[in-house]
Formats: sequence, structure tokens, C-alpha cells
Amino acid sequence: MGAGTATEEVSMSPSDIRKVAVIGGGPGGAHCARRLAEHGLSVTLFEPKAAFEKPCGGGIPARGIARFPFLDSADLPVKRVGRCTLVAPSGREADVPMLEPLFVYRRADLHGYLIARALAAGATLERARVVGFERDAGGWRLRSAAAEAPADAMELEGRFDFLVAADGAAGSARRRLTSSVRSKQLAQGIGYYLPGISEDRIVLKFFPRLDGYLWVFPRMDHSSAGICAPLGARSAAALGSLMDRFLAERYGAPALAGAERYAALIPGAPARSAADPIQGAGWALIGDAGRHVDPLTREGIYYAMLAGETLADTLASGHPDSYEESWSRTCGDELDRAAGLAARFFDARFVERLVALCSRSPSVGRVLSDLIAGRQTYRGLRSRLLRNAPRIAFQVLSSRAMELGRTGFRSSRGSSCTDR
Repeated sequence: MGAGTATEEVSMSPSDIRKVAVIGGGPGGAHCARRLAEHGLSVTLFEPKAAFEKPCGGGIPARGIARFPFLDSADLPVKRVGRCTLVAPSGREADVPMLEPLFVYRRADLHGYLIARALAAGATLERARVVGFERDAGGWRLRSAAAEAPADAMELEGRFDFLVAADGAAGSARRRLTSSVRSKQLAQGIGYYLPGISEDRIVLKFFPRLDGYLWVFPRMDHSSAGICAPLGARSAAALGSLMDRFLAERYGAPALAGAERYAALIPGAPARSAADPIQGAGWALIGDAGRHVDPLTREGIYYAMLAGETLADTLASGHPDSYEESWSRTCGDELDRAAGLAARFFDARFVERLVALCSRSPSVGRVLSDLIAGRQTYRGLRSRLLRNAPRIAFQVLSSRAMELGRTGFRSSRGSSCTDR
């Protein structure tokens, strides 16, 4: 039994699904395991790491807290962030108040909390990495290795009726279940954890000719800073140079002293197609493995948890084949629409206009706030802006008039002083 893809298609009725293996204990995998256990299924969660971080902000928008209210818990440390500073390629800034806070977590805290909830619901945790699997008439057979064991020290796990891959965009389970991940589907993210820096805002910095952005997300006692771009578009060294220069200019060179750098692959912007299935005979993908992420903001925690819940509910309902259709109805179409906007969204001219409008128009700021909170869909974005166009135009003109008035007042005072 090797580590290759299962080659035999085996028919199985929905009523045969009793035991499920979930590979990956991030937010999607842990929440899926908990939901499956609550439905009465036997669930084993495979996650070799006791705690792990990622070079991402760790933010969950207001809609995520509304959908998963248990995340707003006294047992889970969180930083509530109420402002967003946009920095255009030119350096122009706009400070936007967020009507609803963004909840920002340390990933290690969040993962541990969600895994604990899965165990409390009845799931079993195996601190092991899955190194191979096959499927036959009896179900899935997995080979695993203990977290610190060498790769050849494998154990044969029991049989499972269904396999859930939640091990990331470039995870080995995804590669074995589908074709290898194409580089155009991936983005690279690198980042730091900056001790001693924890502001009251998130910072988003855009660069010319970069289909990505830099972020600084404050946490309880430090900030998570990072930058992302399509894989191969810029070297990791080039991205690191952009990030280091911005952080040093904004926070001072000492902010980077001793900061540890992290890296990861995350889903990129291309829309999901029929060539990229998220389910097959006896298996399914969730989270980054299923490319459940906003192609523009790269927000993934909310979507990973939602995908895990959607899959668990379809399995429990006896209709496992409906998972992909259910996901498409829930979020898939919206995320595909976002992917179609990616080229325009990261265009430097668009970003410059957006920052200028946010600095002059509270109405545009509210739209951005609702986008961050997840209250504004991409489908309805254009119509909302058109409805508010007269108000936005008035606010922009009024802001410019006030600036001209202040400039004229200062010029007048300067002339009088000179004349005297």
C-alpha cells in the first residue's frame, strides 16, 4: 500500500458513511470534525502539530462572528479592530472607520480552541501526519507517521468510509486526490510576527504591478505583518524587500529586530473550474485545499469553517454528492465573481482612485467597511455605488472645496504677513 491516489472507484451508499477521517486540524478541518461528531458520526482528526502559526492576519469579519458566535468567547483571546488604513502605491493614505470590528486571533490560539471543541463533541485527535492512503471495497486505509517520527515509521490506520482533505492549498492529500496543484492557482505569502506593535487599526499597502498587497494586523501583544502575490510573479526575496522597506519606514528598523519570518502557499485568484473538483468518490476538499478563500482579500478562515460545516451537513443528511452544489449556492458563485474582478482590483490606478475616494467620501468608506465585514456582496457592489453616486460626488466636491478654502486662507495669511 503506497502513498498514491486511490485508483479504484468504489460505490457506496450514503447510509454506509459512518467513519470519517479529516486530514488537517486548521479552522476548516477542526470545525468540520466537530460538526460531524455532533451529527453522530465517528470522526478522527489527523493533525501533527500541537500549535502552529501562518503568515496571515488571522482576521474574521463580522459575518463570521454572526455565523459562528462561539468565536466570541472569553476562552479565546481576540483583538477587536475598528479602523482600516489604506495605503496607495503613491503613498497616499485613507483612514476608514469600520462600522463593525474585525476579530483578529493568533492562529495558534484559534486552532487550539477549535480542536478542543471538536474533541468535546466526540471527535478523536491523532497527532500524526498522513503519508499515504488507498481506497478499496472496505473503504479508505490510511498510513500515518507520528509527528516527530521519521517518514518510514508508518502505522496503518483503521478503515474509513469518507476522507476529508483540509491540509492546505498545496497539501499532500489534495495532490493525491486530484491532479497536482497548478502554480497559477497559488499565491505565496511571507510574513513576520512583530512583537511590541499592536495598533488600533489594520494597515493594507498596495504596490504597482503587484496582484496582491501587504498587511499589518494587530493582535493582543504583537502584530502579524505579511505580503502576498501570485506564485512566480515576484521572488520571495523581492517580496521580502518590499515588506521590509515599508515596515522599517512605518515602524522603524528596530521593529524587525528578532522578528521571525514565516511562509506559506495560499489559494490564488483564478476562478474554480470543472477541472478543479472539490469532491469525488468518497472524498472532499475544504478550506485552502478546496480553494475556499476570497480571491481579492485572501480571507479564508470564515470560508474554511463554512465549507467544513456545509460538507458535514451534507454527509449527515445522507446526500454527500450534493456538497459541491451546496457550496456553489452558498458561496461559490460569489467567490467566482470576485475572481473576475481581481485584475481590476489590483490595478494601481484603481487603488489610487479608491484611496482618494475613501479619504473624501464617508459613503465610499462605509461601502469598504461593509466589504471588510462581509455585509456587502460583490454581486451588489456596482449597483450600490451607482445608487450612491450623487451623494459620493457631493461629498468629494465638498471635501475639495474645503481643502481649497483652507489653502486659500493660508495663502492669504501668508501674503498679509509678507506685505507687512
